[in-house]
Amino acid sequence: MLSRLLPNAVRIARPTRALRSSLPLSCHFIRRYISPAVNSIPLERQREIVAAIRAYQKDGVTVPWFDLAHRFRLSQSDMEQMVALDDYRRQKRRELSARVTQLADRAFDPQRGRCDWASVVKKLDMPLMECLGRFDASLSSVPVRSLPKFVDWLPNDFLLLKEFVQQFPGTLTTDDQQLVSAFMNVKQADCAMAYNMCIRPRMTTELFKLITSYREKGMLWKDIHQQIPVFASLHTLRCAYSQFKAKVSSGPKLATSRVRWTDAETARVCEIIRQHHSYRDMCSCLRVAECEFPDKSQQSVRSKLKNTLRERQGITVAEMRQLKALVDEYGQDWVQIGQTMDVTPEKARQIWDQYQQHSKLTKGWTSRELDILRECIRDGIGSAEASRRIGTKSQSVCYLKMRQVKLAGKFNDSTEEKTANKLLWTSGDEARLLHLVTLYDPRAIDWATIAGDLGRAVNACKLRYRQLRKQRKPKLAAEHADAVSHAVKKQYTQHQSVDWARVSESVGLSERECLEANQFGDGKARWIYDPDTFSWDMANRMTTFIEVNYPRPLPVNYTAVSNYMWIERDDCIKMAGLLRGEMTWTEDAVAKVVELRNQGTKYKDIARQLSPNLTARKTRGAVAILEATVSDPGRFA
Repeated sequence: MLSRLLPNAVRIARPTRALRSSLPLSCHFIRRYISPAVNSIPLERQREIVAAIRAYQKDGVTVPWFDLAHRFRLSQSDMEQMVALDDYRRQKRRELSARVTQLADRAFDPQRGRCDWASVVKKLDMPLMECLGRFDASLSSVPVRSLPKFVDWLPNDFLLLKEFVQQFPGTLTTDDQQLVSAFMNVKQADCAMAYNMCIRPRMTTELFKLITSYREKGMLWKDIHQQIPVFASLHTLRCAYSQFKAKVSSGPKLATSRVRWTDAETARVCEIIRQHHSYRDMCSCLRVAECEFPDKSQQSVRSKLKNTLRERQGITVAEMRQLKALVDEYGQDWVQIGQTMDVTPEKARQIWDQYQQHSKLTKGWTSRELDILRECIRDGIGSAEASRRIGTKSQSVCYLKMRQVKLAGKFNDSTEEKTANKLLWTSGDEARLLHLVTLYDPRAIDWATIAGDLGRAVNACKLRYRQLRKQRKPKLAAEHADAVSHAVKKQYTQHQSVDWARVSESVGLSERECLEANQFGDGKARWIYDPDTFSWDMANRMTTFIEVNYPRPLPVNYTAVSNYMWIERDDCIKMAGLLRGEMTWTEDAVAKVVELRNQGTKYKDIARQLSPNLTARKTRGAVAILEATVSDPGRFA
């Protein structure tokens, strides 16, 4: 029965409800019956839409399809297809994760205490990192080892960990630590401890006792270094042991009794700071305090001054608790909160903003945070803006991390150029690179596969492709414009439509380059805004094409947009401005607004008559400014 339905069902844009219910059952079925509107939406946008739908389903609330359709400008059937496609992807990921975990359990070696990942990779024919990422410890029956102390690690395990960690550039992120934990079959915290010992070797008490026991047994330093390979050389191990031994033999320092300060003395210290403290000179304030408290040591007085200054500049824990209680009681009424706390409203709001930002801070760097930081470095963005974009790191932490990345030179443009030009690019390599890129969707180019095929680094391939595109763009208009226009004219004459994939194959250029080079435009439609006939499907199609092919700050090539939509270029430019909320207030537009207002039409309906994204507030404000300009021409001069 399904075979009879397939020829007719392919022609329609969306499947029936009966067919949609079985969507997650077959990948081939999904690819054939997903509507073109869903295919044109970027993957990130689909994830956002699915997440909004999942939030209602998680709470057990009926999904408001009408509100979501108005919000995302999509039909209910398209959103249901996205959810079904996401269910299918999740099911496949769970099946693959269960398969990897099952094979890892079978490859477990009790003697070594970990799995033989080489056999798992060979059976699945997948990269090692992908297998480790798919491994689910909750489904595994293999007990995870606990090695909280470094002395519990065997020399072979430590050397294996050291060799495996070298595959990750820079500092290990939280996701990288999970991969290391799965590979070593050791708890993540224990792997982090061993990794820190690997990058910063140091002598600990347990390590010192272990070496001392080896020495008492008459073991040579050479053999000890083989048993404890944490230090780079034998000389480093002996020096660290000698220094730690000297520190232990000197004995602990005498514990000084804690100096207590009364409330009256603390108040006197605050008064001294108000009278004598200066940011440029603290010596005078310190001398006055030493004379004021001769019974206390100089170190105690200095510490008291520093702590008091720190409390005066910041906010105490008790004041922060009071501020939280006041915010719960008065909300955002900063005037009332400032009067209660005896501070200005601006100061109270500033402290609250700093507290909210500090409460969101996290430790460690995830892959997403590092990607955002690298983009900021490439774009020349400072640490303050980087901290705002990341949202979970302070400005000082972002500054130190950006400095570390810059010093490492892993994301410097000059370093990428050196890497790209390290091996000479021949004309055959360049042609092969351009051919491999055309095999993928411009939105999802698999650079890792391309780099593996060419035997080069990923950054080198990306940089060389950008250079070739810059060299080819000036030549396209002169060399290929006639060929592209001829192919487009031939297709349009025969079918009254243009298949840009076939044009790309016949000319030998990418679809985007063909769209930019085409000069044939017979039969293009007009697109004049009419609230009664306006279609959001066409608007979303044009907006998606611009976002995918010309992301900011790249300038939009409206010739390509016009050829893609097959609409006049001027109409595309004007409609793109209307979709961005831009409005040119001409005399005709103002006259139309005045006429509709005289008829009793609301500003909301008037804005809908002028533009799809124009608000009533903007319309009212623009009309008020124009009326004021007419009545008093010199007011806004």
